[in-house]
Amino acid sequence: MDLATWAFLLLLLGLVLLVLEFFIPSGGALAVMCALSFLGAIILGFAAGRWTGVSILLIISFVVPAALASAIRWWPDTPIGRLILIPRPKSADDVLPQTLAYRGLKELVGRRGQAKGLMLPSGLVLIDGKSYDAVSDGMAIESGQPIVVVNVSTQRLVVRPDTTIAAELADAERGEAIPAAAEDNSAGPLVTDIQDPFAE
Repeated sequence: MDLATWAFLLLLLGLVLLVLEFFIPSGGALAVMCALSFLGAIILGFAAGRWTGVSILLIISFVVPAALASAIRWWPDTPIGRLILIPRPKSADDVLPQTLAYRGLKELVGRRGQAKGLMLPSGLVLIDGKSYDAVSDGMAIESGQPIVVVNVSTQRLVVRPDTTIAAELADAERGEAIPAAAEDNSAGPLVTDIQDPFAE
């Protein structure tokens, strides 16, 4: 065989070793042999002729980056890639701590309570006699205002003002101030002994 044939055989061997480096853990041995194969192919190519050497050099310059990009694209999906690389999280919930404190917050979604202080937008809320760190869902919440938990974000409750009838009834039971519209007696006497339809 002439020098050009040997040069192209070394080029082919280098490409095979380059791809195998991504699939077989060799501690860099395959990468060293790949580099030596490419170097040998270039030297033999120029020894065979100027255009042969230039051709091999151009092939290495274009094919090697393409092979590297392809191997990197498919390598994480191979058995070796899955063993070595950390799988990408599918959602934000996958990277949050699995502590009881965090998972317990999820159970509070939908629960009602009240703000312990002015929330602009963060502060403390009181739910079933326990204080929780919370953040308002985009609006200011006054101190003592009824709230409802709508979500959990980064170990904080996300709350919004509770404007349901259950919150109004709870305010009436506590004897808190009734809105000015309700104090207008022109429409008749004010009824305060309303039964809570949501009470068990």
